[in-house]
Amino acid sequence: MRTERSERRPARRHLLGCGETDRFAGQQGDHLLVTASNEATEPCWVTSYPAVKLGDDIDGAALPHSNKDKPGGDQHITLQPGAKVYSAVNLFAYGSQNHTAQSFAIALRGGDGRNGPLYSVDLKGEKPQFSWKEADVLNWSTEKPYDF
Repeated sequence: MRTERSERRPARRHLLGCGETDRFAGQQGDHLLVTASNEATEPCWVTSYPAVKLGDDIDGAALPHSNKDKPGGDQHITLQPGAKVYSAVNLFAYGSQNHTAQSFAIALRGGDGRNGPLYSVDLKGEKPQFSWKEADVLNWSTEKPYDF
């Protein structure tokens, strides 16, 4: 049964579970898969792409949206209870003066484009660490990006 838009609610962090998986670690062009799931008992929605801040600098600017992403980030994606959506952080490390971190935080964006509060994401793996010189983020999608 499809819920009318007026009955759906934007996702809230306490209703959304988030996780991360590192792909192609240690190579130029790492990707962090960001997975969000609706842990509530009612449908909710996400839109655009998550605001992502790498490392401990939560006062810094959020990563930009990837200019190579598919169109459609302005659409709401409805998540039924238990449903998942995916985004990816593209990490480009080359040359010297790369940044290295073991954590990152995300915020959901509202329909008005403003960021909600930041929340740290659980990192998986033996040595959860990543490096980058440049980075950007993909829109939320119901399909996993790349070859995850």
